[in-house]
Amino acid sequence: MRRLFAFGEGNGKISPVEQAIIERALAGVNRQTMIKDFIKMLLGTLVLFLLLEGVCLVAGVPYGASHFVEKIVITEKFGTRKPPGEYRIFAFGESTMQGSQYAPRSNPARWLEAYLKDFLPDKKIRVVNFARMGRGSDFTADTFSQTLQYKPDLAVFYLGHNDFLHQNRHYEVKDAKKSFQSFARRLVMKSRVISQSSRWVLERRLRRKADRPDDSIEYDTIETPPRGIGEENKSVRTEPGYWDNLDFFRSNFIRILDTAEKYHVKVLFYESVCNLKDFAPWLSVHIKHLTPEQLETWTRLFEEGKVKQAQSSFVEALDLFRQAYVIDDTYAELSFRMGEICFKTGELADAKRYFEEARDNDAIIFRANKDTLTIMKQLEKEKGFPYLDTEKILVSEVPGGILGEPIIEDNVHFSIKGQSLVAKAAAQEIADRGWIAPRTEWKFDRERSFDEISKEFGIDGSFLVASYLKLVSYFGSRFENRVRFAQKALELEPANSRALRHLAWTYWLMGDKKRAVEVYQKLRQLDPGALEEVFKAQPEIKKIFEALP
Repeated sequence: MRRLFAFGEGNGKISPVEQAIIERALAGVNRQTMIKDFIKMLLGTLVLFLLLEGVCLVAGVPYGASHFVEKIVITEKFGTRKPPGEYRIFAFGESTMQGSQYAPRSNPARWLEAYLKDFLPDKKIRVVNFARMGRGSDFTADTFSQTLQYKPDLAVFYLGHNDFLHQNRHYEVKDAKKSFQSFARRLVMKSRVISQSSRWVLERRLRRKADRPDDSIEYDTIETPPRGIGEENKSVRTEPGYWDNLDFFRSNFIRILDTAEKYHVKVLFYESVCNLKDFAPWLSVHIKHLTPEQLETWTRLFEEGKVKQAQSSFVEALDLFRQAYVIDDTYAELSFRMGEICFKTGELADAKRYFEEARDNDAIIFRANKDTLTIMKQLEKEKGFPYLDTEKILVSEVPGGILGEPIIEDNVHFSIKGQSLVAKAAAQEIADRGWIAPRTEWKFDRERSFDEISKEFGIDGSFLVASYLKLVSYFGSRFENRVRFAQKALELEPANSRALRHLAWTYWLMGDKKRAVEVYQKLRQLDPGALEEVFKAQPEIKKIFEALP
C-alpha cells in the first residue's frame, strides 16, 4: 500500500501544480510496474517456448521447410525417424524428373521405385520425388538441404535446363532472398514449434483440398491465348550476365555436392538432354555483329533458302543456307534448318552438329546448352561423382540416333518409355555400386515388362489423352506441335470434346478459321454443351457460327 502525504498551509487543499506532481509520480510508479510485469511475462513466454522447443526436439519434430517440401512430406506420410532397414532415395530437379504432363502418375522417380522393388523384393525401399516444374539449381540445392533431416541414403538429380529462365537467374534469386518475406520464412523455419503449427494448418488444408497444386501446365479454359516464353527470358552468351549465371549454376552444383559429402548422402546425377531434331529454337538473334551490308546479304540468302526448303529443293536450300552461314553462323534458326535438311538427306553427323549449334545459340535457354553441360562434365571429372550418360541410354529409341521424338516429346520432357529407360539405367548403376545390396543379391530376372508396370501405374488410353492435351497447352504458340498432339489424342478418343476444342482453337489461333469452324461443327454434333462453353470464352466464334447458313 502506497501513501502520499501533503503538507502545507492554508485550507489543506492541494494546488493544481502539486496535483500534477503527484499524478506524474503515480504514473512513473505504474509505468515501472507495467514494464516489470511485461518483462516477467516475456521471460515466462520465452521459457515456455524453449521448453516446447525441447519437447519437440525429443519428440523428433523436424525443422521447417518450404511449403513445397512440407506438402510432399505430409502427403507421403514419412518422418525423420526412419524405420529399421528402410532405404530412402530422394529425387530432385525440374519438370523432367517431376514428370511434366505425366506427373504424378508417371515419372522417372516412380519408375525407379518400381524397378528397385522388382530387383530387390526383400528390401524396404522408399523413393520420394522432390522435383518441381520450372525451377533451377538454386531451388534444387535449397530443397536438398531442407530434406536432409528426413535421412535420405541416396539423392538422384536431374537439372540444368531452367537456370537461365526468368526468376531462376543469379541476380533474381539474390534479390528474392534479400526480401523481408524470405528472411522471415528462413527465421520461422528454425523453430520446430512454429513449423509444427504451420504443418498442422497445411495438413488440414490438404485434407480439405483447399491448397492449390504447385505445378500445372494446362489452362483452366481451353480457349485462352497461349502463354509465351517472353523476352524477359532472353540470355545471350556475349552478355556478362550470361557468364555470371553460369558461375551461379556451378556454385549451386558444388553446393549440392558439398552438402551430400558433409551429411554422407550418396548422389547420382543424370546428364541433361533435350530434343535436338524436332524442336526449333525459341528465339534466334544475330549474336555476331554484322554490318548493314552483311545483314542484308545474310537475310536475302536465308529467306531464299527457306523458300527452297519449303519446296523440298534441299540441295539448293542447303547451298543458300551455307552461304549465309559463312557470313553469320550464330543465328539459331539457320543452324536448325540446316540440321533438318542434313537429317532428311542422311548426313546424320552434320545434322547432329547443326542441331546442337541451334540449341547452343538459342537466345532463350530452355534446354541445357553446351556451356552448362561442360560445367557438369568438368565437375564430374574433378569430384568423381556418378554421372549417367542419358543420351546413351535413350539414343537407340530415336531415328538417326539424334534425340527427339518419340522419346523426348517436347523440348526436354521424356515420353513414358523414356522415363522407364532412364529409371532402369539408374537402378543398374545403383546395383553396380552395391549401394543397397551387393549386386549378387539383385534379382534382375524378376523384371516386369514395360506394359505390366504401366498397367500398375494406371497408364491407359484416357490417361494418355489427358496428358497429350496438357502438352497442347504447354506448346503455346508452336502450332504444328499443338495440332499433332491434339490429333494424337483424337486417334485414341475420336469423340473427345476437349481434344476437339484444343484442335479447333489451335486452328483458330493459326488464322485457319475455316478448319477451326469445321472442327467446331463436329463438336456441336457430339457435345453442344461444350460448344456453349467455347462461345462464352470467345464470343467472336459464336458470331461466326451465327452467320453460317
